[in-house]
Amino acid sequence: YGSADARTAQAARDLGLFLCNAGDKPGARRAMAEAVRIDEKALGAAAPETLEDVATLASVSPPAEAEPLLRRAAESPDATVAGPALTSLAEIHKAAGDRTGAAALLRRALEKAQVADGKDGLTVALVLNMLAAVVEPKEGVLLLSRALAIDKAALGPSHPQTLRDVRKLSSLLRETGRTSEATQLERQFKTGPSH
Repeated sequence: YGSADARTAQAARDLGLFLCNAGDKPGARRAMAEAVRIDEKALGAAAPETLEDVATLASVSPPAEAEPLLRRAAESPDATVAGPALTSLAEIHKAAGDRTGAAALLRRALEKAQVADGKDGLTVALVLNMLAAVVEPKEGVLLLSRALAIDKAALGPSHPQTLRDVRKLSSLLRETGRTSEATQLERQFKTGPSH
């Protein structure tokens, strides 16, 4: 079909995903880089499909190469592409000790999650959990309370994710001097204090 045809990009994308699933990151990186190059010619650098492939390329790239790719993907008009790119960027910042930068990126990811999944979606709860880990404990309590409410409603009170929320929230309540609330929460969900 030629090197600038969307069908050629799809073939490169399929190969990249196959190689990624097979554990061949270098091969996947080469195939996804080719898909991005073709996308840019066929669809444009800012096209949602291009940015989706940019995000996939970032996922198989070393951190130093992934960060600029993720920044680019984070600008996608598609919330399902931008949100995960923002959370991945936040993880890079968190690992580098930049909790403030990670929090700012996660706040943007939260907005995207609410667009993609609704304000009470499971993705929203996941991002709330991530955000609670990089903000001050007092704000973390509010974020985890909301995540717990979402997970309890969607997954049930005895689901492992709901119980993880309980343990995290209980721990933050204790950290902020709210021991009786932590104990009450643990009793309600029949969990013990987290250590």
